[in-house]
Amino acid sequence: MKGKLIYCTKCLNPHTRPRITFNEEGVCNACSNQGKKEIINWDDRWNELVQLCDMYRSNIKGKPDVIVPYSGGKDGAYIAYTLKEKLGMTPLCITIRPPMEDPIGVQNIMNFIDRGYQHIMITPNRTVERAIDKENFINKGIPMHAFMIAVQAAIMKSSVIFDIPLVMFAEEGESEMGGSSKLQNSSTYSIEDSIKFYLSGVDPKKYLNDYAEKDLYWFLHPKEEELIKTGSRISHWSYYQEFVNYKHYLVAKEHLGFQERQTRNFGSFDNYSTTDTEIIWLYFYLMYLKFGFGRATNVVATEIRRGAMTRKQAVNLVKKFDNAYPEPYIQKYLEYYTMTQEEFDAVIDKWANKDLFEKRNGRWEPIFEVH
Repeated sequence: MKGKLIYCTKCLNPHTRPRITFNEEGVCNACSNQGKKEIINWDDRWNELVQLCDMYRSNIKGKPDVIVPYSGGKDGAYIAYTLKEKLGMTPLCITIRPPMEDPIGVQNIMNFIDRGYQHIMITPNRTVERAIDKENFINKGIPMHAFMIAVQAAIMKSSVIFDIPLVMFAEEGESEMGGSSKLQNSSTYSIEDSIKFYLSGVDPKKYLNDYAEKDLYWFLHPKEEELIKTGSRISHWSYYQEFVNYKHYLVAKEHLGFQERQTRNFGSFDNYSTTDTEIIWLYFYLMYLKFGFGRATNVVATEIRRGAMTRKQAVNLVKKFDNAYPEPYIQKYLEYYTMTQEEFDAVIDKWANKDLFEKRNGRWEPIFEVH
């Protein structure tokens, strides 16, 4: 429907969000899944985690016994802290270095390391990364796809390389945000799930047609038989404990030197999330132009579900912040993609949803009403 979005009656997820569904009351699957979480026995889930840690701790002597992906943000910091201080584990925290690293995230990594955590940084081939990102920016409207690939593939590969079977990612984002509920009650996920849900269905092996396998090393998942031989268990924290971003922030700030921004995040009103890369603001802007919802919508949805915000408050915030053209970063984007302003603008124009936006004075403006 031109110029019209259908919204969840509880949060502000629109019908254009990929893989979203609504029930007969107009409630989206993310909110329905939240209702299902309310009947989970979290004490039982926590006991599962205790037993899991006991099993892997007893099997691995003299080296770290769990891998925690860590971007310099609050969630990885909280998970590493809880595993170490509450469960007696020795985490190996791994940062996949993104393009256009955010200075606040880099500082948070340094602060975190200084608190006594073992840590490794992995830097994928920057030339290949830039080429993959440019291709996906132009052809899919996804400006940081290479980083998204490496976060999945390199972490799984690290389990094999370091012979550390247990891997603890953060949230299971599909059911949390309004996608498939396949993984909601599963403590693990597979390479197939990684590709389908977190890499937009694009198997990184497609790039073997263009680049040498060695140059793609950190962009390729390990072979399934390698994971089986290592006994790798790719898990996510949100299965074992209800995922509350604000709680993670408070713990990371108190114990791990986490610093929030002095100003709000671009395109939103919070100041303590998305600290890894400055290219994320282009990602959210393109998401807004393609689907009619941006970073603010994502944030208010989780706040509504945890009871920290009313829907009326959320509508006002989304109207104010969602349509955020990342002006301060444009020159950096042009340099990263080796594009002129005209070429860059042409890609933006290509991905703007003409049913939801019209161009006025050189900027895409919504023709729909948030309600």
